[in-house]
Amino acid sequence: MSRDALFAEPVEGGKIRCVLCPHRCVVSEGAAGLCRVRGVREGRLQSLVYAHPATVVSDEIEKKPLYHFHPGTRALSLGTLGCNVLCTGCPNWQISHAGATSSELSRLPTLMPDEAVAMARKHKLAGVAWTYNDPVVWIEYVRDVAVAFREAGLYTVFVTAGYMTPEAVDFVAPYLDAFKFDLKAPGPEGWAQLSKVRDPAPAMEAAVRAATLHGCHVEVVSNIVPGLNDDEGSLTTMARWVVDSLGPQTPWHVTRFLPDFELTHLKPTPVSVLERAAAIGRASGLRFVYVGNVPGHAGRHTLCPSCGRTAVHRGGRGAEQVWVREGRCASCGEDLNVVG
Repeated sequence: MSRDALFAEPVEGGKIRCVLCPHRCVVSEGAAGLCRVRGVREGRLQSLVYAHPATVVSDEIEKKPLYHFHPGTRALSLGTLGCNVLCTGCPNWQISHAGATSSELSRLPTLMPDEAVAMARKHKLAGVAWTYNDPVVWIEYVRDVAVAFREAGLYTVFVTAGYMTPEAVDFVAPYLDAFKFDLKAPGPEGWAQLSKVRDPAPAMEAAVRAATLHGCHVEVVSNIVPGLNDDEGSLTTMARWVVDSLGPQTPWHVTRFLPDFELTHLKPTPVSVLERAAAIGRASGLRFVYVGNVPGHAGRHTLCPSCGRTAVHRGGRGAEQVWVREGRCASCGEDLNVVG
């Protein structure tokens, strides 16, 4: 199913410029932009994957990962084809690098917004998360579903690299409860190596805009890749950006890189490097730093920074025990910035 897309500007020669993200692709009739799923058909920019999810999964919210947002709940997780951030180590490259060809689309289901709500209710899910590819590429569908979930009293989660224009943030963020942001690297060189995005400023500004202007709960994830962003300078710069731009209460997840796609020649991140990254985050002023993609690691639990008690204990997948009351430590009352 295709649907007329927003964020379109006509240019000379019958082409259309997509202004959804900073790539600002100029697209000819019958072609698509860099994301492969926003194309020009019959003279109009269209979302070629509207209501066509490539993944429909029930996930623990901790898998996103979000650790301070409705811990212990599950969300309907939706992703589609294509992506506007072409990460070299993407674990979901089979869908993120796929285009909206007729053969690809023929294999996908159709899930309208009201059907997504009905599915969540049937399976007793607490909300919806757009994940597995960057949700900005089908933003029209995302907002329609978000509106439906909000009306149903269910939460909404946007899992993103944030590479979008301020107008795109303002279009969807009023209907989002949480914004999980991928901080790829400390600066342009690292972002270019890891995601082919040469100027990360718009992405970083989007995360700040979602938090400060729209009140979204924001958590930050940095996948620590050996030789690319694991040195002390890079880790310190990223940690300080989170503190300075989003605040010391913002959770920062330093996750283990596992070789995939174009980075299969690298080795998994040593656990000792992740532990050092977590220590750097705490030394930089962050109150909640987590070690991710390491099953059973103690760095998965939420500890109260005031009394030291375990506020959220996480098992192999999600939260198993939660000692939080109205966002505060149940033992001492310290604000833990936990939503839900």
